[in-house]
Amino acid sequence: MCLYLFLSFPSQAASVYSPAVRQAYEATISLRIPEGRRLVQQELIGNPDNAAALLVANQQDFLTWAIQQNPEVSDGILARQEKRYQRLSSLKENSVWVSYALAEVRLQIALSKLLQGNKLGAAWDLRQAYLQYSANARLYPDFLPNRKTLGALQVLIGSVPDSYRVLLNIIGMQGSIETGMTNLKAAATKSNPFREEAQLLLALLQHLVDPEANDLAAESVLKLSRQSPDNLLFSFAAMHVLKKTRESDLALQVYLVRPQQPGYLAFPYLHHMAADLYLYKGDFSNSIRSNHLFLSQHKGDNYLKAANYKLYLAHWLGGQSQQAEKHLALIAQQGKTKMEEDAYAERFIKEQPNPNRYLMLARLQYDGGYYEEALQVMSQISLTPETSPAERAEYYYRKARINHGMHNLPQAKRNYEQAIAASQHTSLYFAPYAALQLGYLYQDEQKPQLARQWYTKALAYKGHPYKNSIDGKAKLALQTLKKP
Repeated sequence: MCLYLFLSFPSQAASVYSPAVRQAYEATISLRIPEGRRLVQQELIGNPDNAAALLVANQQDFLTWAIQQNPEVSDGILARQEKRYQRLSSLKENSVWVSYALAEVRLQIALSKLLQGNKLGAAWDLRQAYLQYSANARLYPDFLPNRKTLGALQVLIGSVPDSYRVLLNIIGMQGSIETGMTNLKAAATKSNPFREEAQLLLALLQHLVDPEANDLAAESVLKLSRQSPDNLLFSFAAMHVLKKTRESDLALQVYLVRPQQPGYLAFPYLHHMAADLYLYKGDFSNSIRSNHLFLSQHKGDNYLKAANYKLYLAHWLGGQSQQAEKHLALIAQQGKTKMEEDAYAERFIKEQPNPNRYLMLARLQYDGGYYEEALQVMSQISLTPETSPAERAEYYYRKARINHGMHNLPQAKRNYEQAIAASQHTSLYFAPYAALQLGYLYQDEQKPQLARQWYTKALAYKGHPYKNSIDGKAKLALQTLKKP
């Protein structure tokens, strides 16, 4: 009779992070998506109500869409995600894995909608996901995977400007950088199934919200990629942070040793990143080759303008004027302007048709962290009474950034102030950026009053193309100044 009852009724807890699910997750987070799909489908055949397996299956669809952004498959991917969410919602099982999977899948649906341009739908799903994470934290306070994503959301919400955060608080989405980092650090330092994922998120968010933590963030992602050389997602994260922190040679090393064998999800954007890194280095032929490789593999509408802009620069700086003009024309013809890179490329063809070669070279070399070379190029520029205000302002701004990167801080401060003076009565972005950087410098020197003055000045500039970005950084910096 006991055997009959055992066989007749399903177990109360069908959801478990089994060895099969763990293997599927590890393949998925490494971007070995075909292998991950095979493993998770085997688990779901035997246990179709395993919320942990459904979560990993959904993550596979989300990563495929987020990385490739192929509009031809986006509707199908979103439909499958919605179906999984309904399946999870219908489960009678009350367990931490069901509750956590509901939050994660809802968040992935929100991000998928955002990538499609459905901001309203994404906002609604994001709110529902956040409320689910918050409820999970009350019911299962020691479940570290929930603290991983809840912490990331708390940091992101806590870093938005005060005016927007008030609205988020009203609809029940309260953020705090300090609380979020505490949750993330717990998930990143204590044993749990998604510890490495938490370490990755921690490094990315440190880089995003705290300029002083850039070196630590770069070190963390580089360590992750070296510890898991078969993980393509970690390679991307390392390239991203190293590129942003102007460690171009290290970023290129990561690109060249990334896993490339069959079985990985195609990741065209890596070639676009590599094209930038080669451009900074002055290796124009490899930059051109990498961007053409990107364009031949990429199926989406984003980054097309940016790729053609970088192809224009590589051909122009390499002395191939005919090819340069071809790609300059393609900037206007191809792609969209949803991404900042694309929007910049579109503005370039309208505002800067005849750039100064030396200023452009110096800018690219600075972006790559090649400060000595950039300073040498700058020495070839002579300012005259006929020099335009825009070119004069950019000259001082570029010199400031280079000296800042070389830790020649007194000279950097002088150049930033010269850039601000040269930008008077214009809508050039050099002045607000210079003010922001002066704020960072004085904050590093433990001079909060001076730092506050410069951050406030950065906020006061209007009508420039980076208003939202600079204001967000200045407001975030002002928040950190409030701390003792």
